[in-house]
Amino acid sequence: MAEHLKFVFDGKLAAQNVMDFYESSRFQYAASRLLVKLDNFRRSGTFPKKITYKNTPDIVILPPQRGSYGLEVIGPTLAAAGPLLYELPLGYLFSYVVDRIFRSGDEDDIRTALGHSDRLLDTFNMTIAGRDETIENTLDLLRQQIDENRELQDRERQLFERLLADQQRKDALLQEADILRSIPEEQEAELVTMAAPLLREMNVPLRRSASRVTISAAVNDNQFQILSADKEMADAVDTENVDRHLTTIDIDVVQFNKESGWGKFENEDWEGRPSFSIPGEELQNMRQTVVNAMHKDMVEADCYFVRSKAGIPQRIIISDMRDIDE
Repeated sequence: MAEHLKFVFDGKLAAQNVMDFYESSRFQYAASRLLVKLDNFRRSGTFPKKITYKNTPDIVILPPQRGSYGLEVIGPTLAAAGPLLYELPLGYLFSYVVDRIFRSGDEDDIRTALGHSDRLLDTFNMTIAGRDETIENTLDLLRQQIDENRELQDRERQLFERLLADQQRKDALLQEADILRSIPEEQEAELVTMAAPLLREMNVPLRRSASRVTISAAVNDNQFQILSADKEMADAVDTENVDRHLTTIDIDVVQFNKESGWGKFENEDWEGRPSFSIPGEELQNMRQTVVNAMHKDMVEADCYFVRSKAGIPQRIIISDMRDIDE
């Protein structure tokens, strides 16, 4: 069965099944380049700077859907794709880069989205916040509203879609964790640095044509969402450069969301409390280690520095963590 990737824009013009021609063209150009490069990466561990017919895979596009502006592309099955260095469907490799570039939702995002409903916000603060499975319990709270035929406000609906996509993306990464962990550190850094500007370019329609984009994949019988993002989330994705090699630093873990894998740390060489993230395929194995680190003064972290275009460190992606040798 062929692999399907779906990009659905909603709100503004897209709700009427139309989009600005220029914005739509920018999106399709960036999306097609990213898919071609991801396909080449899974074949050889590299991706071309110049795309030609020789390195373009057999990916076709279906007509737009009605009711919103949705585009669906169909790629070859793993069997039809030919010899692959990494036996991964494109949807999983797409999830791999999204998980390292887009920040997952946390308690602050939940409170902001529920802020217009005193009842929901009170329920969250009294029964969910600060406890285990915050994301799952928030999703259950919103599902209950839907089941009781209580209409969700736009912010609440968008929160539901964002948290659901975060959850399904991380579950998908866990399914292919063994293969994803085999990607060397230098290739991982090059992949994320390549994907960041293209993902940002794909969000150009969020300026005028749409208010939100949802990306999903269907591989055989497995369907999952990869990302649900609005303009604010897209704008936060600066053109980032990831160091090609790991750096070991001592950090004080001051905040950590066990479900999203994102947190805050302190280090004498960094200003304030910058962010760190644990990749989705590593989260299950590293979760308790990071939780334990919150009760220690300092721990040692092997990480990639994520830098701005000017080379200034912005955040880190942690691949391993351990106690400091006395």
